[in-house]
Amino acid sequence: MRRFLVLLAGVAMFAGAQADSHEPEPGYATFIRTALLARRADLEPSITFWRDVMGFDYAGDPEPRTGFAHALGWNEDSTTYFTIFTSKDGAMIGLLMVEDTPDFPELDLPDEGTAYGGVVLVHMGKNIRDVYDRAVEHGVDIVKPYGPSRTGRSMTILLRAPTGQMVEIYEMIEQDQ
Repeated sequence: MRRFLVLLAGVAMFAGAQADSHEPEPGYATFIRTALLARRADLEPSITFWRDVMGFDYAGDPEPRTGFAHALGWNEDSTTYFTIFTSKDGAMIGLLMVEDTPDFPELDLPDEGTAYGGVVLVHMGKNIRDVYDRAVEHGVDIVKPYGPSRTGRSMTILLRAPTGQMVEIYEMIEQDQ
């Protein structure tokens, strides 16, 4: 079964879904957002995770779209949905949901380990103990609880998003001079 879970920056058909304020230098690319390929059933758990736990703003319920095929495996009859979660500093997580069709098999999320290819979404935060407390309150899969990193230079949390990706949040510890 084909598994597609993480798309990075720029699913071309959804370029109009946001105003791109990140103009690349000539001859270079720029990073705009991370887009996660998901099942439609992942929307509500993703709203809880990205909005209620991580503190991102939710762009709102996506409208269904049909009529175009994509190299990632869906055809013109497939129904897709797209929405964005935006952090307070402007980082974006796009959620691209595809209804299951004969040409696009059901997505299979891992029960353990990292989601396909070892992808970890890394976020820097402040007062991340609050994020951890919200994760506990909402029953999020906590892979590594709030505590010091292996280097001792930051506090970290490792959570699993409803779409299967590991999400690391870290906060630098003030070092005495």
